[in-house]
This record gives sequence, C-alpha cells and structure tokens, in this order.
Amino acid sequence: MRSPRLIATFGAALALAAALVPSVPSAQVTPGPSASPAAPTTLPEIGRIRATSAACAAMRDLVIPAFAAAQRADMRFAETQKRLPSYGEIVADPSNRSGIVRESALHRLSMDAANLLQESQQIAKLLGDPRLASSVTDPAVVAERARLQELYAAQQTRAAILSEFTQRESMALARANVGMEGNGAFSGRHAPAAQSIDELPGTPLPATSAQPGMPLLNAEFPSLNRRQISDWGNAAVKIVRDAENDAAKTFLPLANGCR
Repeated sequence: MRSPRLIATFGAALALAAALVPSVPSAQVTPGPSASPAAPTTLPEIGRIRATSAACAAMRDLVIPAFAAAQRADMRFAETQKRLPSYGEIVADPSNRSGIVRESALHRLSMDAANLLQESQQIAKLLGDPRLASSVTDPAVVAERARLQELYAAQQTRAAILSEFTQRESMALARANVGMEGNGAFSGRHAPAAQSIDELPGTPLPATSAQPGMPLLNAEFPSLNRRQISDWGNAAVKIVRDAENDAAKTFLPLANGCR
C-alpha cells in the first residue's frame, strides 16, 4: 500500500543529503595530486553500486530541487482541491454561472494551473542538465534520470489537465455572458437538449459523457457537480502520488548513500 509516509521519509533524507553531500565544482572532476588530505578515500555503497561524486552531485543539485518543486506543486493543488467543489456548484447556480462569482472562482483556478505548469517546467529544466543526459551511463545517474522523468510526466499531466479545464470553462463562461450558455465546457452533443430543458416536463437528466480527461459537469445538478469534480481532483492527485512514491523508493537509498 502506497503511503505519504514514504515521501515524507524521503524528504527528510534529501534534506540531510543536501547538507552532507560535498560540493563538486563540475560534473566531471578528477582530484589532482594536490587534493586535500581530508578528502574521503573511499566511497559509500548504494546497494551493489558504488556511489560516485557525479551521482551525489546530481542528487544535491538536481534531484533535491526537482522533488522540492513537485512538493510545492502538491501544496498548491491541495488548495485547488478545496476550490473545485465550490466551482462545480457555481456552474449549476443560475444566479452565478454567468456572473462575477464564476469568473472570480475560475480566475483562481487558472492561477493554480499556471503555478503548476511553472513548477513542472522547473523539473523539466533540471532534467535538461548535462549531468542527467542520456549519454551518462553511471547506473545511479540513470536511475535518477528515469525517476525524475516519471515525476515530471505526472506533474505535467496534472498541470495540463487543470489548464485545459480552465480554458474550456473560460470559453463556456464567454458563451454564457453572451446568452449562449450550454452545459458548461463539457456539454458536447448534450448542449441543445440542455438549452431547452425548461420546456420539458419532469426532472432533467444530467449529461452522460464528458471530454476525455475532464470532469462531467451539468448546468442543473450542483451536488452531482460537486462529487464529479472532487473525484476528478482526487484522480489527478493519485497520478502524482504514485509517481512520487515510485521515485522515493529509488531516491531514498541513493540519498542515504551520499551521506
């Protein structure tokens, strides 16, 4: 069972590794005859792989900052999750779905998406460092690179789907403001039925499909919207949390080996 405790343990190990890993001025440094006598003459073992200065330097300068960026994004999305259910209710509120309340809520979600994209791009920048290039064949560096790539992919996916959500909802809000409101950004072929729903007897039925990767929202059911968008947010969290747990399993022994 995956647990946030593993990530917390790894975070503590990374902080300690950052303080203890010796400074390396470049990716490939060969100590000369005049090297300080205090320099270590043996290297710690990482399982069956001997730790190298390149791997430990990458841990300090690239892995730790990348994981920190991921954690900042996680904290931001935790706030996003608090706002998503309220936004789902606003979409189904006739007095707010085309007004300033929806616009304000959508603006905050858009800012969250921009922040997540910024953090994911920070990870991408670190991945582009030559010390993690595919030409580096050190097994420890290869493992660091692979897990950072997975971490970046998960973070970028979450950021991208939130960004797409806000863009679709912005278009829906624009339509609503000019009297062309349908079922929000996810109405699709159900929009014509939704626009004339007041003319039909009985209780209207919700839309039954949504765009791939998007939550299913409906202009008539606030409680359903709240549940659907909450589940969508939880699914996005799981994508990232699974990647972070897998990364932590690799990074933790590597970080411990650099102490």
